[in-house]
Amino acid sequence: MAGKKGHRGWGYIRKLPSGRLQASYVGPDLVRHTAPTTYTHRIDAEGWLSNERRKIEMDAWEPPALARERAKARIITLGDYADQWVEERTLKPRTRSGYKDLLRLHIKPVLGGLAVRNVTPAAVRSWYSGLGTKYPRRNSHAYGLLHAILATAVADGVITANPCSIPKAMNPPRKRDPVVPTVAEVAELADVIRPERFRAMILIMAWCGTRWGEVTELRRFDITDDCEVVKVRRAVTRRDGEYRVDSTKSGNSRSVVVPPHIRQDVQHHLDTHVDAGPDALLFPSARGSHLDDQTFRREYYAAAIKSIGKPAMTIHDLRHFAGTQAARVGNLVETMGRLGHSTVRASLIYQQVVSGRDAEVAAALSQLAMDRND
Repeated sequence: MAGKKGHRGWGYIRKLPSGRLQASYVGPDLVRHTAPTTYTHRIDAEGWLSNERRKIEMDAWEPPALARERAKARIITLGDYADQWVEERTLKPRTRSGYKDLLRLHIKPVLGGLAVRNVTPAAVRSWYSGLGTKYPRRNSHAYGLLHAILATAVADGVITANPCSIPKAMNPPRKRDPVVPTVAEVAELADVIRPERFRAMILIMAWCGTRWGEVTELRRFDITDDCEVVKVRRAVTRRDGEYRVDSTKSGNSRSVVVPPHIRQDVQHHLDTHVDAGPDALLFPSARGSHLDDQTFRREYYAAAIKSIGKPAMTIHDLRHFAGTQAARVGNLVETMGRLGHSTVRASLIYQQVVSGRDAEVAAALSQLAMDRND
């Protein structure tokens, strides 16, 4: 505006209370942009404005803040940017620790010293190939973390495109198929597990679909008086030798109706093996603390699955059993709610396993063939 203090032919220079000069202008995007620093002498402020105007005239202009980010990208390494990325996020302690381990062991040794802008698709492919094929799940987690970090770099304007573009790298094939027991085998496993105080835990994992960290954090007040409902509200994780109680994997609580045929077993467990206090753990270790999964597998579970002829069945396979059984009688939304899935992908797998549509399609094809012969 003509005559306004600080106004000039192009741009604007004003004196701050500190006595220093601040330069700014309205760019082609109709947004006011300010110099990255203030100046002691007017000639320096004039020089910055002249350089910015020259960029506009030469069609080489970009917002100064974005230009600064690009300049920073020439210096900041992927390792430093990744560390900052982790620190700025709200993460569960175990997740944060896991991310730091992936960075320290599998990402930084190869890519950490590169400037962010020099992390090319070729560099990512070479790094990913160097991870080998022995641990596909670990590789997918490392790749997924790198993809997320560089997606933020794109959003920040540090790079123009995400160099992580390997098809299906975040969805590797299963290394093993789950060993899903039958209803009779679950009952047999509950009968043979020793000591007997773990019988109800096997039944709750199999019929209510609780994860290991969820079932080992269940307390007396999580079971309703009639043993009709188990409230899954927390989970415990073990990291760096410490147990931490946090929210469930999905971050949401859920109430799971206990199938009537195992309620008597749950009630017997409460009456026989659980301390009277409302916050007493349902399935503590022999020392009264949280039960360690490795100890449970080694000292109790391994012998039990061997005795029923299922030596390869993992603890998590009981959750697969829960998923397939729920899918047999419930729809997709009901299965998701019962298992605590936050996305439909996992529950869809169970729905597809038990849908029976393949047999129906085959029967229909045979009927078509017979009709045509008639």
